[in-house]
Amino acid sequence: MNSKKIYIITVDVGGSKTNIGYFSSGKLIKIINFSTKKYGPENINKISEILFNSKKNISSICLSLTGLINNKGLWNPINKKTLGDFKNYPVIKVLKNTFRVPVYALGDTQAAALGEMYYGNGKKLRDFFYITISTGIGGSLIHNKNLFDHKVSDVGAIGHNVIKFNGMRCGCGRRGCLEVYASGNGLIKLNKIKKCVNTKDLLTKFKNNAQTKKIVDNAVKMIVESLTNVNAMLRIDNFIMGGSVGLNSYFYKKIKDQLKEMQSPLMLKRAKLQSKAELYGCYAYIDKRLFLKK
Repeated sequence: MNSKKIYIITVDVGGSKTNIGYFSSGKLIKIINFSTKKYGPENINKISEILFNSKKNISSICLSLTGLINNKGLWNPINKKTLGDFKNYPVIKVLKNTFRVPVYALGDTQAAALGEMYYGNGKKLRDFFYITISTGIGGSLIHNKNLFDHKVSDVGAIGHNVIKFNGMRCGCGRRGCLEVYASGNGLIKLNKIKKCVNTKDLLTKFKNNAQTKKIVDNAVKMIVESLTNVNAMLRIDNFIMGGSVGLNSYFYKKIKDQLKEMQSPLMLKRAKLQSKAELYGCYAYIDKRLFLKK
């Protein structure tokens, strides 16, 4: 890597994969990724190892984290089955001590929403709701061209809204959350096809299987109901969908068809930036100096 370049580092710690993006002169020039470790803080150690040789070339770091991140830079999981059981991990402090540069952190859907607002399908929208359907399900709200947030990053956590009263237990502790039935983890747990080992295969190789159709149709109905609930509460008409499951052509078409069948007024688009939305959102947070608006 060019020793003269100065990089803004963006990191997306997802439920399944962690991406590290190197931005220089406004361009994403390199991505390094690895499988997300099951215990959240271990990923910060891995990130530090990867970045250490570029230490002198890093001007700032921004992280996109699944789970909760508060305005003090403390990280907590929502679904402990995804990231393990830890509490108030000082992620910003740890990285600042190592790299001696400004460090920021956002929720993963917050970052993705910002990415789409500045560089994707949200550029022309004043208001929209971003939903990601991947290992888990999350959401964030853009209102009047600003990220609607609070002291904790879970504003818009649509995946942990109850969609089925007294339903299956979610990793967050509640019963009947949307994430249990419609996330990647949820779909694969409901799957009974022995040869099907992951969500990608479920939605490609086995998409015509009768059982797959049943669990996907059920998931789609719950997602559409959840989006309709957001519309009813906030009067948001525009939605952008990301995540490995949400971007899957078969799954996405099912949702669009369901909205059409209901004659719903909701407008749904795929995330233009796809899996890079979080990285671009983290870059925007630093480049646009959004931290000054907090």
